[in-house]
Amino acid sequence: MTEALTALAALVVASTVSAVVVRRSPERLVVLSWDGGRVPAVLGIGFLAGLLAAAAVPFLTEATFTLSEIGVIGGISALVMGLAGSIDDLHGGEARGFRAHLSSLIRLRVTTGGLKLLVGATLAILLAASAGGPPERVVGMALLIAISTNLANALDVRPGRALKYALPVLVVVWLASADQSVTWLSAAATGAAVGILPLDLAQRGMLGDSGSNPLGLVSGLGAAVTLPTWGVLLAAGVVVVLQVVAETVTISRAIEAVPPLRWYDRLGRRR
Repeated sequence: MTEALTALAALVVASTVSAVVVRRSPERLVVLSWDGGRVPAVLGIGFLAGLLAAAAVPFLTEATFTLSEIGVIGGISALVMGLAGSIDDLHGGEARGFRAHLSSLIRLRVTTGGLKLLVGATLAILLAASAGGPPERVVGMALLIAISTNLANALDVRPGRALKYALPVLVVVWLASADQSVTWLSAAATGAAVGILPLDLAQRGMLGDSGSNPLGLVSGLGAAVTLPTWGVLLAAGVVVVLQVVAETVTISRAIEAVPPLRWYDRLGRRR
């Protein structure tokens, strides 16, 4: 019951805040969309607002709620990742993509995107270490969380895409996780994602780094905590392959080449 109220609170707040910021978005957050239109990259603000609203539900309902270390750190990490993403949204340069940011870091040139990459990797390692387990599981979890965080950003290039691929993961974790606070976090992210999905599909706004990165982190964390070790390693391998595809073939070309994925990708979009 508490998780359902959490999702509802996140949905209401995320949709309300997003509707306001879309109408009053600053010019510096307006970006060119895939079809050449101008779209404000502000839905991440609504997503983070939904997560924050959800945090109050257990206390307002006086529900018995067991907070685990991984759940608490996960929630804080999502907000930190959102802050790092917002810095990149506001001050990011021309360098885009994992390879470009990593190349800048190797040359000791720290861009806002490179800073976000470092923050994401650090949080992933912290979360994996907090969850614990055998060495191969911890390494797999860190990889899954880190790449998922970045991959959601790569998906945020078409209306609703990042949200539509994250939502099934979040719902499954919500229903299957044995950790109550991870269940709560997934429920909160589910509600917030559903709240902003109509605006994303209608191309009235997009997540931006401030929304896509925490969305990917929560999805990756949920999967990492819920899956058995072999599942974590398999999922880590899948997201690594998808990241490689994003940096080479591109996700859009890969999706267009597979009819079922193409249909799902276009589902609910205006065009």
